[in-house]
Amino acid sequence: MANEYVFIDEWDIGAPQEAVFDALADARTYPEWWRPVYISVEADGPPQVGRVSHQEFKGRLPYHLKTRSAIVRMDRPREFEVSVEGDLTGRGVWTLTPVDDRVHIRFDWRVFADRPVLRVLTPVLRPLFRWNHNWSIQRAIEGLEPYARSQAR
Repeated sequence: MANEYVFIDEWDIGAPQEAVFDALADARTYPEWWRPVYISVEADGPPQVGRVSHQEFKGRLPYHLKTRSAIVRMDRPREFEVSVEGDLTGRGVWTLTPVDDRVHIRFDWRVFADRPVLRVLTPVLRPLFRWNHNWSIQRAIEGLEPYARSQAR
């Protein structure tokens, strides 16, 4: 499909795996450490299978996206998967693997641009949307490690 996006991002951080998992699985924390990307996140409680959250986020491009995510699979502290619908529809899988004294993070994000303006612009602006995603992930890389370290028990 022309409006499908597949992003696979990987990086390592120096923080306890449990703290990293908790930060990633609990989307309510995103506005604290994934700045300025995540504007707001609402959920009815801590992460668990079936838990739904609502997000509003942005990148460098001049638009905001709104999504509803549900945790469909969770294997703490190794992996969890979310189903996403809204301006983007698809799934995201976060996988954490210990490597020496660090944690290797893999984010497999496969979504369709379902917002009408995104569907129309995808064929022409795909490289710009990829750049926007990369900018957003860089903000996660910058914010997650210090946040997870500060939350480690």
